[in-house]
Parts: sequence; structure tokens; C-alpha cells
Amino acid sequence: MKNGFKVIDADAHLQEPLDIWDKYVEPAFYDRRPVVDKHQGRRFFSYKPGELYPNGGGIRGVRPAKVTERNEQKYGEAFRTWWSAESRLADMDKYGWDKMVCIPGTNAGPTKLQGKDPELIWALVRAYNNWAHDFCSTDSSRLKMVAQIPSLDIEGIVSEARRCVQKLGAVTMMMPKPLENETWDDPKYDAVWNLASELDFPISFHGVSSGSPHTGTRYAGKQGVLIALEHAIGFPFENMISMGHLIYTGILERNPDLRCSFLEGNSGWLPFWLGRLDEHIFGRQGVFFDETPLPMKPSEYFHRQFWVACDGDELGIKGAVDVIGDNKLVWNTDYPHSDAPDPDKALPQFLDQPLSDQTKRHILWDNPARLYGSRILN
Repeated sequence: MKNGFKVIDADAHLQEPLDIWDKYVEPAFYDRRPVVDKHQGRRFFSYKPGELYPNGGGIRGVRPAKVTERNEQKYGEAFRTWWSAESRLADMDKYGWDKMVCIPGTNAGPTKLQGKDPELIWALVRAYNNWAHDFCSTDSSRLKMVAQIPSLDIEGIVSEARRCVQKLGAVTMMMPKPLENETWDDPKYDAVWNLASELDFPISFHGVSSGSPHTGTRYAGKQGVLIALEHAIGFPFENMISMGHLIYTGILERNPDLRCSFLEGNSGWLPFWLGRLDEHIFGRQGVFFDETPLPMKPSEYFHRQFWVACDGDELGIKGAVDVIGDNKLVWNTDYPHSDAPDPDKALPQFLDQPLSDQTKRHILWDNPARLYGSRILN
């Protein structure tokens, strides 16, 4: 709690340990696991040459000395203890964060690989989710697990998501991008939406591509300031595209109980995007298609089924609230990433926004409680 406000961090990250695959991969896959070779800043892993990384690899193009120095300055004891659950809880106490939704970190990358043996990838996914459950079990009333789900077969997606929610206590699942040459409106994905409705959990979109290529692809691998441009593009643009796809293809119309969140992409784009989605399906673009428009405006589907995460230092929060209201935004820290807001500033920056106390309470607690449901309050 901070200044009388109860706080749910709707989108933070876990930071997997060096030995996650050594300790959590099932015995049948142990000899095929990715083996960590080195790390940068206790954040980014690289791997020895093996089945998943024939030439080694895994580290992004970051500057190790700068990342290490920055992380130690920002996170102190959490950095020095390799991002332990105890240090995370201590930081939550220190900074006034009551609960934290913990999505996968940078080193869950092997679970997202494409074109590899799906049985091995599923084994890594189960390993990650089992580790995340154990980590969050340090204090399951405050640390809330998120299911990592790969872009593989639908049966496996549904089975693993069910296991994570029912047996491991996950409060949401990360939606993977569609399988190659498919889109989320393919009838096979109905099994995913039906599961979320059946078990009453939201599906999270975290800059995930609704198809290929990803919007930041033209800058992928670039160095210098273009790294920032690639990231600035990728998360909000993919969230916008995913939102539009779910609405325009009728997924929300067919699944009125489905709840979705769009994370780590700011919220200031919402007034523009909702207005544009409304106008395009019922306005001038209607001359180009014969389909009957949806029975509701896209903005009405948004208000019924979507939530969007804002950053505390974001310029556009008040504008978004002024146009769309204050009941569909949640707040996130992106802890403990190198490029996240400094943890001691993340919440004060939000509390300094020109918003009413009632709006702040909605964004910090009421809205994420409605998004994630009873599981986050346990």
C-alpha cells in the first residue's frame, strides 16, 4: 500500500535462474536441455551449442557492462541475490506494491523457439511453468503466476493452460502468436477462448504478433538508437493490431465472456485507435466489403471485454481517461527489466499524474481485480 492506495502490479516479469533447465526439465529430456554458457547483467542468457542452439546463442545485442551496472544500481539486493523471491517481496514492501502479476522473463526464450522438436519445447514449457509456480509459492497471496504458452498445437495449448490455471494457480496465460499461416479467428482457436471462459481467467497479450511479420521486424538486429525504435514500435503496434483482430473477426462477439489484457504497450493510443476502429467498420471503409457490420461498435466490445496497462510516467494517461473513462486501465512496473522505470519512481510517478484519487484507486486496484478475477484476491 502506498499513500492509502492498495496496489496491484498488473504486469511485472520473473527473471529465470541460470539453472532453471538443469533443475526443472523432466529426466527424459534432460540431455537435450539448453545448457547456459554465460549471461549478461544477470538478465540475458547465452547457451552452449546444442540441439536448440546449434551455434550457441540466445543473448540479445546488449552492452553487458552497461546492463550490469544499470541493473545493480536500479535493483540492488534483488540483483545481487539473482532476483530471488525474497528480494522481490522485500522490494514490494519497500515500494508499496501489494500484489504482482509475474509474466515470463527474458530467459524463457527457449520455450518460444519455432521449427524445433515440439516435444522438447513442450518439456521446456512445463519446466518453466513448474519453476514459476514454485517461485510464486514463496508467497502465493502476493506473487501471481502467469502461464507461458508456446505457438504449437492447440491441444497442447489447451492442456497446458488448463494445468497451469487449475493445478499451478496461474491467474492468466500469455497468448502465443498464431501457428504459421493461421490466424486467431480460425475455428481451432475456439478451444482456447472456450477454456478461458470455462475457467474464468483472462488471456494476456504482451506485444504478441497476431501474424508474421512482427511490426518491428524492419529494425530487428539494428544497433544504437534503432534498438529503441524497434521496441517503441513493437509493443503498442502489436497490441493495437491484436485488439483490432479480435474485434473485427468476431471473436469477441462469439465469446462475450472472454476477458483480455494488453500489456507493456502504454495506453495513450486508445482514444485514437478505438475511434479509428469504430469509424472504419461503420464509416467510409464500408464501401469496400459486403459483410454485415458487427452488432456493436468496436469501442463497445473494448469496454465490455478489454483492459490495457499504462506506465506511471506515461504522457497519455489523462487523455485516455478523459476519452474512454477510468475503468479499463491497469498499472504495471515491468520490474525487474533494465529499461523499466526505476522501482522507487514507478508508483510515485503514477500518483503524480493529474488524476482524481478515485481514478487512481480504480487503476491501481479495482480494475486489475476485475480483470484477473477472484484468483488474484486469494
